[in-house]
Amino acid sequence: RDRVVMGENGHYLHGHMTTFPDGLAAPDAERLRPGSRFGAMPAYVGGDIDAVGVKWYGSVTARPDEDSAPRSGPVLVLSDPDTGRPLTVMDGAVVSGMRTGAMAALGARYLQGERATTAAILGPGAVGQTSALALDATLPSLAEIRIYHPDEWKATAFRDAMNGRLAASVTATDSIRGAVRGADVTVAAASPDPPPRIDASWLDDDSTVIQLGDLRVDLHAFDDDRVFCDVRRHPLEFERQVGWEFTAAYAAAVESDDGPLALSDVRALHELAAGTDTKPTAGRSILSSLGLPMEDVAWGIEVYRNAVADGIGRTLSLRSEPHFGPPY
Repeated sequence: RDRVVMGENGHYLHGHMTTFPDGLAAPDAERLRPGSRFGAMPAYVGGDIDAVGVKWYGSVTARPDEDSAPRSGPVLVLSDPDTGRPLTVMDGAVVSGMRTGAMAALGARYLQGERATTAAILGPGAVGQTSALALDATLPSLAEIRIYHPDEWKATAFRDAMNGRLAASVTATDSIRGAVRGADVTVAAASPDPPPRIDASWLDDDSTVIQLGDLRVDLHAFDDDRVFCDVRRHPLEFERQVGWEFTAAYAAAVESDDGPLALSDVRALHELAAGTDTKPTAGRSILSSLGLPMEDVAWGIEVYRNAVADGIGRTLSLRSEPHFGPPY
């Protein structure tokens, strides 16, 4: 508690966003992709972690003549919080993917725990893979993981690649409904083009949906006291900057004077983990976990310290004194 600092006055900010609008001046309008966003995600995490850093990422849109958008891996920069000097610049893709999958498993652990025997993952990409690894390692009773993609061969390829790596069996499904019905945990790890849609009738009375990306699902599908976030204001920020369908519904529910959900009624995952929230979790629940920079810093500093201890990496030459110092 009180050991994490992120952006904005409330220290909850996902990232400082720059988004390309429509109507840029020529010739940039012909080259750049409207809707592409670039984010700087700064955070300090105290305690034993004691690190400050920023993840920089680009999320670009696909053009009409492209099947998919170009990949744009993130970069993670960590600094010494006492001196401000940079410690490391590293590829942030693995760190980002692993911490995202880990958050899905953390949510599943506290919301379902040993009740979870079946999980569904919507999206067989990098986040789907790390989610499967984390769920398999975290849920002791997990026996089956169902995977869905609109292109069924991608779900089949995921099944074949992951079956030998997991204790739970992996099955490919040909519909979202087939993946979600009867699943104790459903992880929405798909790309937003288009985002997956979950019908409330597919959800068991005791089941959890974990939103890692864009998702179309009725907020009323879940019990009023089973709406969880990593930080309560986080989906509100996403609604302002990105405008996803579920975050729009969340914002409308908590910001309306007569809305069905007060912000104070939303439950925080960190309070479950800390033991300050001891209310029941069984029921229809959703966890919106959209990615916090504290997670990148906390995991990234462990990767850095392990690399230093093992002699991995290359030392960069940085000036000990500035080139332009005071002339006195």
